[in-house]
Amino acid sequence: MQRWWPVQWSELLLVLLLVTASRAASGRPPHNTTTAKLSLRNNSFCQSGLFWRLPAKDTCPGSILPLRGTVYILYDVNISEGFNLRRDVYIRMAVFVRRLRRRKRFRNVRLVLPPWPRLYHWHSHGLDQSNLMWRNFFDLDSLRRYAPVLDYDEFVAEYRQFGMPAPPYVHVSQAFRLTHYEIMKEQGIFRDKYERITPEDSNGRRIEACNENSVSGGPLLQQRLLRYDRYHCVRFQGSAGLLERMLREAIDEDTSGIEDVDDMRVYAVLSAETVLHDNWGDEHFWMARRSMRFSKFLNQVAADFRLMALSTTDTTAGVQRPAMWELERPKRDARGGDYLCAHLRRGDFVRSRESTTPTLKAAAQQIKQLLRAFNLTTVFVASDATPYELLELKELFYRFRFVHFTPESNVQRQQLKDGGVAIVDQLICAYARHFVGTYESTFTYRIYEEREILGFSKSSTFNTFCKALGGNCARNAVWPIVWNDEDDERFY
Repeated sequence: MQRWWPVQWSELLLVLLLVTASRAASGRPPHNTTTAKLSLRNNSFCQSGLFWRLPAKDTCPGSILPLRGTVYILYDVNISEGFNLRRDVYIRMAVFVRRLRRRKRFRNVRLVLPPWPRLYHWHSHGLDQSNLMWRNFFDLDSLRRYAPVLDYDEFVAEYRQFGMPAPPYVHVSQAFRLTHYEIMKEQGIFRDKYERITPEDSNGRRIEACNENSVSGGPLLQQRLLRYDRYHCVRFQGSAGLLERMLREAIDEDTSGIEDVDDMRVYAVLSAETVLHDNWGDEHFWMARRSMRFSKFLNQVAADFRLMALSTTDTTAGVQRPAMWELERPKRDARGGDYLCAHLRRGDFVRSRESTTPTLKAAAQQIKQLLRAFNLTTVFVASDATPYELLELKELFYRFRFVHFTPESNVQRQQLKDGGVAIVDQLICAYARHFVGTYESTFTYRIYEEREILGFSKSSTFNTFCKALGGNCARNAVWPIVWNDEDDERFY
């Protein structure tokens, strides 16, 4: 008897609790339905113009008050474009957004950095190389001191503050897929212009560039949480400043009256490489470029390698690298480490640019001639050559020291990824006594720019491999850095 009561009483309590819970559940909607309705109500209210005019602190988080009238500009680049051209497209967009935020309607503009997809040149297996954030490669704090930028996951987190239903779907009002005009000049004159076009040509055939399911303009719209309303195919010809007209037209279409004039907006620009620089190579271009400091991790890996393998530091190389890019000043007396750097492009260049890309033997002959000219014994080679090609090239330098960077462990390889290895290569080449690169390679161009910032002479930087030793050959253009010591506000 003393055992029976506790056991039976506990079972009876359990039955009563289950019955009570069942009746309560049948008398009201499920909790997740209520939450969803509340989220949707907050969503529509937090974005509406009424929120900015009524005391809605108890309904919407106060953290979004500074986001009044925010315009988020998402962009992406043709999927076939490489890492270094994408960096140049960023400069075009950053200069544009920095200028745009001086306009009243765009005072809260944000440039959202597109996640890095797995690029064509990232060949390594066993690495997670898709959907990478920019902070894997760049110092975001440095970027933000030039332009208002957000990594993609930061954008989603900020967007969530508006009370979006879970999961926090990102609603893009309008997406613009840019494509070139078939005829770029009118009576021999290049004019800035754009126009929305139908996805079919005059013969009823679908224009592939206007296929909204294609990732050729960039895989941005394939992001899991992203939803878009209207998709436009736009013929576009002109500089980044022309985007302002296109965005203002979109905002006018999305604004019904005074009640929603301050609503948050999200727009996407695909194939942004179609957009030209507003002023390529001027002080604004170089300010944006100088702000593109690499991540502290990548800088440290490169510094450790330069010290251990090449006995080179910032001090011995005589370069300028202050803690903030804003403190950099004109300089032309950097000495560099006791080594020569050669960027030798292989891969598709061997086929697509056969007339300007040297063979391994021809490249080795030119490098050895430069080593003797500068009384150096060490060459650092940055290349996308295969392991077999690198071994073949190394054998051609039996009287010289041949150095090439590879991750020191699988852990470091996982951290760096192919993009990080390329950046480390560039940071090592940037500190060399003398540099020679490949004709028309954007990888070479980025090293040119880095050396200009560090303070090297033009003669030690803007050098190009010839097809063969001693022959006449095409040279890459020389574009020296432009400095501006005055307040750049007057340029806007």
